[in-house]
Amino acid sequence: MRTGFVRLIRNLTTMGSKSSKVKNNFPFLRDDDTVKTVKEAHTVFILRGLPGSGKSTLGKVITDFYRGSSACTCPEPLKFPPRVDEDETDPERYARVDEELERGFKENKNVIVVDDNHLSAKRLDRLTSLARDNDYIALIVSPKTQWRNDCEKLAKQNQWKLTAEQLSSMKQSFRAYIIPYFFGWFLLRRSAREMRENAEDFLNQLSNSEVFLKEFVSYVECQSKEKFDLQEYFQKRPRVLHCTTKFCNYGKDPGCEAYAESEAVEDSYSKAFTLNVVALFVTPRTVGARVLLNKHQEVLWPKGQERDEGEDSTEKADLPFGSRAHITLACAPGVKAVQTGLDLLQILKLIEEGKQPTFQVDLQKGQLCCYGEGQCILNLTKPIEVKTIFSGFYPQKPEPFAESAGC
Repeated sequence: MRTGFVRLIRNLTTMGSKSSKVKNNFPFLRDDDTVKTVKEAHTVFILRGLPGSGKSTLGKVITDFYRGSSACTCPEPLKFPPRVDEDETDPERYARVDEELERGFKENKNVIVVDDNHLSAKRLDRLTSLARDNDYIALIVSPKTQWRNDCEKLAKQNQWKLTAEQLSSMKQSFRAYIIPYFFGWFLLRRSAREMRENAEDFLNQLSNSEVFLKEFVSYVECQSKEKFDLQEYFQKRPRVLHCTTKFCNYGKDPGCEAYAESEAVEDSYSKAFTLNVVALFVTPRTVGARVLLNKHQEVLWPKGQERDEGEDSTEKADLPFGSRAHITLACAPGVKAVQTGLDLLQILKLIEEGKQPTFQVDLQKGQLCCYGEGQCILNLTKPIEVKTIFSGFYPQKPEPFAESAGC
């Protein structure tokens, strides 16, 4: 009897110790502001790692921690050891997980945890696409246990009794750090809705300004300048509102690996941030919101993004660090979202060089200043605060991840 009681106390103590260590490793478990934000947000935690690395422990800690926030766990579906050569896109293999995931989306759960190995890039594509299609922020999270890459130790504690050799082979298809298409701050649903409403209101007010329309239409291509509709012209709207920090192109862009593996990114991934929108701007190409970064957010902003890469960029005024930070709200037909940041830089450089506005218009939320060629910026009297979570954007990959070395 005493032996059983001692074992029970030891197990409870060990569980408490594990939980405490796990909580210290992730912002969504230790940072008060992030915890509050995640409870309000709609987030899918995609657990990823080799068998025995601590995924189930992490998943249990997350679901227990957010139990009062309608957490939903998609249980591990495998009743047999995972294999490297197994197709993780097999619908029957993951039917149980996908069914639970869809149910969580329909019930509008705030927190959904998907617990499995997720070694396959195709499977990650599937999960991140489902999250994006249902307006959830996807977070790919791996355990931070010391033995997570130690195949010898993993062989001793994984539930499938896989050998070190099998785990080493499995690791060939596993990349410890997934580099996304880009990193950035992703707006929560409520903040995204508010920003879209502000964009609509901004365009409506511009549509009612004769002096603005008279100049603007002379720089756009349209069938009828007399019947020009600003809302219809900017009909290309992004589905996911965000503020990009670093474009990575899945690891192909220069400097992206160093950025992804930096201490700042590792510490901030999955962390909540409140961004300040200080201006709205419009050009014949884009509509955007200027974001003013604070010192904590500047840590995640790469150097050298204040250049527009134009032929005469070296002749233009230098801009403060982080000046390119923005949220794309709309684009003209045929214009890519990346143009929004370049348009913002062009307006700010004109201001920095001392160019005077060609005209000014007082609007409800501030003064609109126009600098020619349809380039206008509305400096807001009161900044707009938007809640975000720092994560990566994981659209469909054009090709599988490159293989990494085994143990």
